[in-house]
Amino acid sequence: MKKERGWRWAIVFATCTLAVPMVAALMGYYGGAIPTLEQAKPGLLTGALLGVAHLLLRPVLRFVSAPLGCLTLGLFGLVIDVGLLYGCDYLVDGFEVPGLLYAVVTAVVINGICAVAAGRK
Repeated sequence: MKKERGWRWAIVFATCTLAVPMVAALMGYYGGAIPTLEQAKPGLLTGALLGVAHLLLRPVLRFVSAPLGCLTLGLFGLVIDVGLLYGCDYLVDGFEVPGLLYAVVTAVVINGICAVAAGRK
């Protein structure tokens, strides 16, 4: 059981790093074509920063906002994830979140993959 827990951080980081450019490509951010590495580099950097934020900031923010999470039946966690994505977008030049729908879809994809692969709640 300890081995499974030890890999959770790696799965969460990889999921965040790859989900940001993947959702961008699926939603037509790159003009409907498969992006080159040069085009996807800002998205990968944003995803890596988001992965670090998910590992370090997200648990603290979820703990602090636990009463609000109880009132919204856990949906406030999605607000935290969207906020983290916008924060990472602000810090990375060359990448911008195209809209709220993109941010919500990215947060749902990340949380879905992490729930299945890493056993995160």
